[in-house]
Amino acid sequence: MTLHPSGLNIHIAGAGPSFLWAHGMMGSMAAEDALGILRWDRFPATWRLLRYDARGHGASAASTDPRQHTWPQLARDMLAVADAGAAASFVGGGWSMGCATVLHAALQAPARIQGLVLMLPPAVWEGRSAQAALYRRALRLCQAVGPARFARLAATDAGLPPWLLQAAPRMGAAMRDATLRMAAPSIPCLFEGAARSDLPPREALAALAAVPALIVAWPGDPAHPLAAARELHRLLPRSSLLIAATHDEVLGIPDALQRFLRTIGAPEASTLTGSV
Repeated sequence: MTLHPSGLNIHIAGAGPSFLWAHGMMGSMAAEDALGILRWDRFPATWRLLRYDARGHGASAASTDPRQHTWPQLARDMLAVADAGAAASFVGGGWSMGCATVLHAALQAPARIQGLVLMLPPAVWEGRSAQAALYRRALRLCQAVGPARFARLAATDAGLPPWLLQAAPRMGAAMRDATLRMAAPSIPCLFEGAARSDLPPREALAALAAVPALIVAWPGDPAHPLAAARELHRLLPRSSLLIAATHDEVLGIPDALQRFLRTIGAPEASTLTGSV
């Protein structure tokens, strides 16, 4: 279904407690499905899964206003999706931009959050200025060559760590295809919105101290540094950190997610296997 008036494309499946998921920048629901890492087709039907295409992505309405692509605004969109899906409370999760989105949403409406799944936290705080500079450099290139050509150039970088691309080349092809399918008018605004964004100060995360969280990261990805994942793990006392350092461990992420969901409501977050 489509949520109006914002024009967000939403998909809801299953019945039970709500799990609301947000994809990454330059991605979409279709792109995640093609990538195949999260295996939403195997997600338990005992949970109500809410997914959506972020503003300017996938089948959602395009936007040419960079303010609509900042993380706080994307968080407001996420909460609007929860409202549209009648999810008064939910476990929220997201990948990269979606990870930042759900953290902002949790801080905007902490009483609604039952748990967090933070996959590939992006560069934040001290690491954000360098990442923002990269986005602004990309924006200048986009303005010079035009969004359509920029999308073709961007598609040469699959956005996955080399060790994973070597083990699973088809994942790189799926990511490149997703980039090529981006709505060209939205691309400059995505990069500008990302360059303007960061997480709130560390002390703000104290509001989430009682929330169970699963943090998932992998090595060799400068846009999603392990330092960010480890710092969030330090700041969120009920969090578990899973570092998927091999292709097999990446393929195990859906099982880790489902194990985590089974722990919601337990006194302590579980300790997960994997490289830490």
